[in-house]
Amino acid sequence: MAGQIRWIHRGVFGATGRETPGGRDPWEVSREAPVLLDGIEELLSDRVRNYAVRGTE
Repeated sequence: MAGQIRWIHRGVFGATGRETPGGRDPWEVSREAPVLLDGIEELLSDRVRNYAVRGTE
């Protein structure tokens, strides 16, 4: 599970780190991060997606 969480972190920060020094507007790059996270979420295991979910109690 920790490996998948690390992969998410590296993916998002890696993408933003590559784009902003290249002259792209940080605001535009930040707007693309949720789209990237949506794609990543589809690849994650159920164990990671349901980690630390609070009950309805």
